[in-house]
Order: sequence, then structure tokens, then C-alpha cells
Amino acid sequence: MQKMLSRSQLVLKNVLFATDFGAAASRALPFAAALAGRYGAQFHAAHVIPQDAYAYASPESVEQIFNEARDFAKYTLNQTVAPLQQRGLPCDIAISDGEITEQIQDLVDQYKADLLVVGTSSRGGVGKFLLGSVAEELIRDSRCAVLTVGPQVVTLASEGIHQIVCATDFSAWAERAAEMAVSIASQYDAHLTFIHVVEHASKDFRNFSLQVLEKRTRDAIPAEAELLHQPQTLVEIGNVAARILRVTSDLAADLIVMGVRGTGAFAQTASRFGSTAHRVISEARCPVLTVTDANHAGGY
Repeated sequence: MQKMLSRSQLVLKNVLFATDFGAAASRALPFAAALAGRYGAQFHAAHVIPQDAYAYASPESVEQIFNEARDFAKYTLNQTVAPLQQRGLPCDIAISDGEITEQIQDLVDQYKADLLVVGTSSRGGVGKFLLGSVAEELIRDSRCAVLTVGPQVVTLASEGIHQIVCATDFSAWAERAAEMAVSIASQYDAHLTFIHVVEHASKDFRNFSLQVLEKRTRDAIPAEAELLHQPQTLVEIGNVAARILRVTSDLAADLIVMGVRGTGAFAQTASRFGSTAHRVISEARCPVLTVTDANHAGGY
């Protein structure tokens, strides 16, 4: 974790907001705009026209349907960014068509995005929250950090970021997440809490393991970090996702930052993401910023 000490502050130059024009995207928009404004970033609003929009159209009507969909997307995106432009935020729009996740990843590359912002809704039965497949793939495979505004989010972007919870398991991707958490805490003068959760620990070993894990958590904080508030550390015993969510709720956190496994995680039913990050994002009452081993944690 000491490698973090040589890293510079996070710089967000380009924020990509992906929207399907649904309610979930509308809830994510203020958070994307707030972060872009805070960091002085270029704001890119993007929409992908899905293949199924014209997949069943007759050959002679495909072009007309596509043109109508493109005109609608252009109009709606312009309506989306107009209020932001009036507030002085530099904005542009992007429209593409095809396989959604592939096209968004291409836009991430095209705009050299440091942050991708998406909204996601719940699906499934009462009490069962599942992320949409598009959001899952973006979180897993994005080549930049992803801010997800899940179905249970109640925090308001306009109120800023005052409390950050960073979940760490000391992996390489958790290290990148810790870097981002420290940098955002510095940018917002926010309180920062690092949490590490151990699912199982024997009674005899518990005290020793807590001491060791607390030291490793503290080692995740760069020595030269310019923070208004001294970061706090917590080591919890129990279900990982449940403990992260409980601490986040107790602290009334405005942001969760965590590292997740990248490519392949969703194909494994017992994967770290499937069992932990998936539940955190689905049930968190604040946005979740994820960093995977597939991306560079944005702008360093």
C-alpha cells in the first residue's frame, strides 16, 4: 500500500455521463454534473441507440427509424446539457448506436474519460435488488472509474460530499480505490473512514487479527495526504456487504468507494463482485464509486 505515497492528486478532466433517458439516469445526472463542476472537467452526455430499436424493422424502414431515434436522442441530450451550460459547465453530447456497453467503452476511450457515471434501477421481486446487465458490464469492464447511482440512493448531489466510506480488502484494485477516496476527501474537505471486513475469525484470534488489520488499514493512508480531518479506520467482523452498508448508514455517508474485480467477475456466481459490490451498489443509500483492475483509477 505504500506505493500510494508517490501518487499525485486525482485530476478529473473528462466526465462521461451515460443515459438511456430513464428515471435512473435522471437521478445520476446531478452527481455527474456536480463532480464535473467541482473538478473543472469537460462534461460529456452520451446516449447509445440500442440495436433492438430497429432490429425487427423492415429493411425499407430501418433508415427512417434510425434517423428518428437519432433526432430524438440529439434533442433530448441537448435539453439535458442546456441547464448545465447556462451554469458555465463545458458540455458536449455524443450519440452512437450498436451494442451498448461496447459503444460506451469506445466513448470512454474517445473522450479519455476519467470517470463514467451511470444510474441503475432495481429489478426482481420485492426485497431483491439486481443491477441491470448493462450497468453490471460497465462496472466490471470500464477502463475508467465508475460512479453508480443505485436504486436506493437518497443523498443529494447539491449537498456535496461530507462523509466518505472506503472499503478495502488490500487488493491492487482496492489500493487504487483508496487513492481516489483520499483525493476526493481532500477535494471536499470530507471525513474519510476506511473499513475492512473479516467474515470469519475465531474468538482466540480475533483481537490479534483486529490489531493487524487495523494497522494495514492505516497503512493505506498516504503520509502526505492533505486532509482537513484525520481519517478513521474500522475493522468489522461479519458479512462484508452487510457491514459496509451498516457503517455507511451509521455515518450517513455521501459516497462509498471500493475496488472490485474486473473481467470475468459476473460470470462467477461466487465472485467478489457478485457477493459484495453487487449488493452494496444495489442497496446503498449513496452513490458508489468503483475501481477495477481493468482501469487506471482515472487521471493520475
